[in-house]
Amino acid sequence: MADEDDLMSLDFTVPGAFDTPPAQPAASELALVPLNEPSPPPPPEPPVRAPLPPALAEAATLYAAGQELDAMRRLESAIKSGEDLGDAALRAWGGLFDLLQVLGRRPAFDALALTFARRFEKSPPAWTAAAEGEHSATETTGGRAHVSLTGALNARVGEVLKQTMKLAATSTMVRMDLAKLEDADNDGATLMMRALAALKKARKEFVFGSPDHLAQILSAKLVVGERSNEAMWLLLLELYQQAYRQEAFEEAAVNYAITFEVSPPSWEALPERRDEAPELSSQPPPKAGGFSLHDQLLGAAVADFAPLEAVLAGREEFDIDARKLVRIDPPSAKSLLEVLKRLQAAGKKLRIVGLSTLIAAFLELQGFADVAELRAKAI
Repeated sequence: MADEDDLMSLDFTVPGAFDTPPAQPAASELALVPLNEPSPPPPPEPPVRAPLPPALAEAATLYAAGQELDAMRRLESAIKSGEDLGDAALRAWGGLFDLLQVLGRRPAFDALALTFARRFEKSPPAWTAAAEGEHSATETTGGRAHVSLTGALNARVGEVLKQTMKLAATSTMVRMDLAKLEDADNDGATLMMRALAALKKARKEFVFGSPDHLAQILSAKLVVGERSNEAMWLLLLELYQQAYRQEAFEEAAVNYAITFEVSPPSWEALPERRDEAPELSSQPPPKAGGFSLHDQLLGAAVADFAPLEAVLAGREEFDIDARKLVRIDPPSAKSLLEVLKRLQAAGKKLRIVGLSTLIAAFLELQGFADVAELRAKAI
């Protein structure tokens, strides 16, 4: 209990704080079939799905794992280099639009829109202003807290870190996505380091999304020998540690020691994280209102999808609304697929509608198209 109190007692408001076969008829009962009677048509064969091009498959997988920047770079490289995307070219472009929107990169989105219009002679997707926003901390399915940091990591990050501490008290993991950050200063780094110290003290697991992105921002601002911005140096070392970049860590540690005339910090080998769903989830199930999937589905277990089975009782066909689904990670997809297989075996006809390009591609890779019809948003 003391550890949970530590999480929620910190002040983050100011910089510097932190069926049986039928019986065979007798021979006398057999009858000849007239030659002019047409034979019954053969059963329809299942459709053959073309495999996704490597670029789209890899990007969809990276995005599901929370690696938005790497996913963006993979698709961007494929499109710029003229990589063969086959019949999925339009989907690949749609995936890149999705990623630029998620990352908040409006100028790159607008430039891609012009190129798209010239190449495909159709209107490009529109930028959705509603997707823009400030720092946020939310609770996800699977007993995890999700923090999205945007803009600058500065003194204003204090309020979202305060919310994060409250969520962490009842969460099994805290995930902090850093891909949307554009700048950072020592005040923001100080608050972040205090938040990480509190999570460690309370023995809460945390993970960074796109740690290398923030590391690049920080390293560009630090000067060896210039005795300032110590919190930024320490955060840089933490990012390298969490990204398993030992060589970069050791170099930065030596430079930190030279700058502040102290012994260099030591590398600590972290255990490899297992990408598994928890055995039990004490968090609320996915939001349902017919049945819909919203926001981030991270670490969801089979039990979390019980409302879907309940709402399908007595119904043969059903649409699952995924228009507001931002991401579904591999463990959650595995759990949902198990539920959908059971429902299909019971004779249910399912459709998942409103999927983003990347999520639709990821679910296709996981085998969802064998148990449900996948309908993505138009590009």
